[in-house]
Amino acid sequence: MTKTLLFIQGIYDTIDLFIAAFSDAFRQAGFRCHVIDIRNPKEALQRLKKLTEEETIDGVITFNNIGYNLSFSGGRNLWEEKGIPYYNILMDHPFHYANPLKHAPKTSVVFCTDRAHVAFLQRFYPHLTQVDFMPHAGMEADLKECADAGRCRLCTGDGAFHPAMEERPVDVLYAGGLSKYQAEGLVPDLGEITEFDAFALTQDVLSDLMNHPEKTTEQAVEEYLLSIGKQYDDETLNHWITELRFIDSYAASFYREGAVRMLVESGIRVTVFGGGWERCDWAKNPNLIYGGKVLAPQVLELMNHSKIVLNTMTWYKNGIHDRIINGMLAKAVVVTDESNYLNEEFQNKTHLVSFSLPQMQQLPVLVEDLLEHPKRMEEIAQEGYQYAKANHTWSRRADYMRKHYL
Repeated sequence: MTKTLLFIQGIYDTIDLFIAAFSDAFRQAGFRCHVIDIRNPKEALQRLKKLTEEETIDGVITFNNIGYNLSFSGGRNLWEEKGIPYYNILMDHPFHYANPLKHAPKTSVVFCTDRAHVAFLQRFYPHLTQVDFMPHAGMEADLKECADAGRCRLCTGDGAFHPAMEERPVDVLYAGGLSKYQAEGLVPDLGEITEFDAFALTQDVLSDLMNHPEKTTEQAVEEYLLSIGKQYDDETLNHWITELRFIDSYAASFYREGAVRMLVESGIRVTVFGGGWERCDWAKNPNLIYGGKVLAPQVLELMNHSKIVLNTMTWYKNGIHDRIINGMLAKAVVVTDESNYLNEEFQNKTHLVSFSLPQMQQLPVLVEDLLEHPKRMEEIAQEGYQYAKANHTWSRRADYMRKHYL
């Protein structure tokens, strides 16, 4: 019997792109897939009500808790009322979603893109009985045909066109903003916190993460609190970790800015897209090419015009970022900082080039050496492409869900 899945989109262009690739993968596997767009809430709810009344929905797949609290009657959760599994894929650290996770449907299955995030949920949200690790997946753009502005054609088979390495005008691409500016709205009034000196905590924890970048933010916060004699139960500790989560964004931003600045000041041209770069005090360096903000589909196309895709993790310590897989699927050379998962997954290092944050000063030499050896870059890019195509597409993630959950 054909199974029916429901996907919910309409909040972020990046997630809409994920859903386009993921739903297509399930359709190719023989599933019936409906996509609900909540940009028009009234219309979306009417369609959703009709679908749940007329069809048997075998699961709803969504990202970052979208639609977790939908209801039609008496405030009762729709997914619980209908007994529909709610597959929720978190693309960010769970501490950004405390309220939705506290009130998640009882039918929830939560997937995290970092193993440390899985451990976080298992410790601090024990009512979530089904939590699993699902690494980021990538998408491949096909440049054979032009797409509409702000869009790209996704390739789900073989035969996509990618420009040759020597034809790519961008030496190094960083596609992503500086999260410290995005995190400004997350900073609480530290002066109103009376349990401890929040200013001292912020300074010491940030310093700890700068000097020990292998640590997670929650680990560093807990260690600091213990060091000043504050031993909280898990509920209270989770409250403070969540309240102070802006530190995570500042730590990730510190290394992201540092990596690009180091290259630029070494004479290497770096093209950046995303918010915040124009606010750096070194932004007028002629080697920094700032392209502003672009939509997710355009990023996939830009990667196809880049020799090197540079990545620094969003403080993922045991996961992978989609920027890595997308870069591989664009047949660019991916240069990234390490994580436990990456070291395990890419043991022979022939699919990408990695560096450790404590030795980031070696990055300019590493990148210069790559740019001086285009044949080696071509070999790395080809190996990365083949590996990502075989292991890290949304089709592979659909296979995992089919095998273990559907």
